[in-house]
This record gives sequence, structure tokens and C-alpha cells, in this order.
Amino acid sequence: MFKNRTLLDKLKKQHPYLLESLPERIERNGADVAIEDATLDQIAFAVIALENEVRPISRRMNALRELYDLARKHGALGAHRIGDAFADKGGRS
Repeated sequence: MFKNRTLLDKLKKQHPYLLESLPERIERNGADVAIEDATLDQIAFAVIALENEVRPISRRMNALRELYDLARKHGALGAHRIGDAFADKGGRS
């Protein structure tokens, strides 16, 4: 039959691309809170917690990207080892 749509369902339908990954619940201080019942502060703290999880991964990714770009600028190709890419002509790093 007909299903009563929640506020979350309605928001996702109105903004499908912006909210497609929105969770139904967030965790805050060990409490599991439905998005519809969450305060803006709880959502803000959930965002900060996720940022703290993502930040170290992002730093590692960016460092690897920088190393890759530096090696390419030194003329390294895909099969070259990093140590070889930065070695001087005498074979020393």
C-alpha cells in the first residue's frame, strides 16, 4: 500500500544529488540519533568526527600524490623505483 514518507525521504527526493549519501542516523557521544531528531549541533559534531577520520587519509593520499609528481618531474616512468627516480647519476639517493 502507501508508505508514509519520512522527512528524510522527502529531503532526499528534493535534493537527490546533495543528500543521496545522507545517513539515517548519526552517532554522538555513544548515542545513536535519527537525523530527524538530531540537533544542528549534533550534526556539526558528527561532521567534525568524520573530518577527523578522513584528514589522516587525505594527508597520506596527498603525500603519495606529491611523491609521484616529483618523481615524474625527475623523469621517472611507471616502472621506475622511487629510490632510482631520485638517485643522482652515480646511483646515490
